Amino acid sequence: MRRGSCVWIFVCVEIAEKRRAILHGSCRAIVSQPAYHCAAALLAAATLCVGVVFATTAVGGSDSYGYVSEAELWLHGSLKTRQPWVTQLPWPDPSWTFAPLGYSPSTHPGEADVITPSFPAGFPLLMAGAKLIGGQEAMFWVVPLAGALLVLATYAIGCRMSSPTAALIAAWLVATSPTVLYMLMTPMSDVPAAAAWAAAVYCMLGTRPRSHACAGLAAAVAILIRPNLAFGAVIFAGWYAVRAARAARDARAAALLRMAAFAVGVLPGILGVALLNQVLNGSPLRSGYGELSEFFAVDHFVPNVRAYAAWLVETQSPIVLAGVAALAVPLRRFWPALTDRSALVAIVGFVLALWVMYGFYLVFGAWWYLRFLLPTWPFVMIGVGAVAVALMQSRGMLVRVVVTCALVAAGVHGIRLAIDYGTFDEWRQHRKVPAMARWVRALTDDNSVILSKQQSGTLRYYAGRLTMRWDLLDNGWLDRAVAWLGDRGLHVYLLVDDEERRTVLERFAGQRLADELERRLVFSYQDEVRMSLFDLSTPAPQPFSVLPVNIIRAPTGLRSVAPVPVAVPATLSAR
Repeated sequence: MRRGSCVWIFVCVEIAEKRRAILHGSCRAIVSQPAYHCAAALLAAATLCVGVVFATTAVGGSDSYGYVSEAELWLHGSLKTRQPWVTQLPWPDPSWTFAPLGYSPSTHPGEADVITPSFPAGFPLLMAGAKLIGGQEAMFWVVPLAGALLVLATYAIGCRMSSPTAALIAAWLVATSPTVLYMLMTPMSDVPAAAAWAAAVYCMLGTRPRSHACAGLAAAVAILIRPNLAFGAVIFAGWYAVRAARAARDARAAALLRMAAFAVGVLPGILGVALLNQVLNGSPLRSGYGELSEFFAVDHFVPNVRAYAAWLVETQSPIVLAGVAALAVPLRRFWPALTDRSALVAIVGFVLALWVMYGFYLVFGAWWYLRFLLPTWPFVMIGVGAVAVALMQSRGMLVRVVVTCALVAAGVHGIRLAIDYGTFDEWRQHRKVPAMARWVRALTDDNSVILSKQQSGTLRYYAGRLTMRWDLLDNGWLDRAVAWLGDRGLHVYLLVDDEERRTVLERFAGQRLADELERRLVFSYQDEVRMSLFDLSTPAPQPFSVLPVNIIRAPTGLRSVAPVPVAVPATLSAR
């Protein structure tokens, strides 16, 4: 009887323990999963809010002008801008001199007077749709929204590849990445391209046929935004093909259906890029950037590898190397949620192909050119999270505390660097451009032509003045070009910053207008960077006469300023 009682007591205890374990596990699943989801959603919301609050909301450079002005062209129904007067200009390459940054002359026969956008259509189309819905301000919300999507997609991919904990760590590291934060504020395509590829991979890891169709559509959007990454679609299509070939006979039809769904989804993006290239550049394979040989070279590889590696460790802290290692040595303990390991091979192939391609690309000297690598950020950061989780699961409490502190510190380090790099002050510089353009518009008339380089687009956008590129004007033609335009009733100005002014003096050394330039100053717009407007048409004053100089510190509160239609001088448009 005593033995029987002991057995029953043991059984009851075991049942109680099992029930408690099951109940504890169920509660943890119920409570922790929503907590992880909420934390990821809060990170995405914070990313969106930071992007909107500190958004530049202004066209302040060549790239941003190219994207925003192309969005305006989409809204107006034509991507071709005719400038009929360029065929009458006597100097070399006249069509190039009247192509602002972000544009190039058409290569089609009979279109010598046409300029077309150089940038891909995907991002401008998103901006055009945003403006159609929400007005001028909404154009500058596209990138912050894409940033929020990038954070959410990183978390979602991490859940499907590793674990919710690793996924949340990755989302934290992406949201606090200096490169992501820096590009979050400006109207450029890097963050939207990364978000589109992340969405594509998340859908690719799904199980339903419609998930794979959505993966194709997201990849199509990514290709429209950044066509040079179309190899990603090839890599993932190859993964679908391999899965179909390896599938059992009874599962092959489903595998082929998934592959077809992806292919149908991605096809519009590839065809759209080819069609636009044909219409704008004369060939389905020719982009607005020109020949690829001008951008890629073997000699670039070593300097780029050194630079990108140094910038990566500097901005993301050395823990980022753990993420690279997790991809390079894909142990199962890092990727427990992946039932099909071949997906990891495809993802690693995408990461490697992108890094190698940009290794041969142009060499740049600024850390924020890490932006080119942003489509690989989710996978590298998920790798960091996977290694961190593996360490915390296999070691004691001290290791868990150390790893957690290191991850928190890495995110804080990223935010601190972003602050030090001036990320949250970029909007000040960009929003001063419309103020400067207003002064130019007020001091010039409709019969003006303004020589410029960096501001050749923004002056058209905000001042409504026709611009001409001094950097593409033959170095023997400054005096003669100004005289030719003056004979036709045009008033010519030059707008440059201090660095550009030195280049102008060197480029046109020995010509009368270059020698007299300092005495032709109309005003200086001075802040962190000084912009100076020079009058090239009015006779220069005597050497010792006093010319008024306006030092202007414009307000920084100009937000979402609408564009001004370009005033083409009547004497040009009549010819």
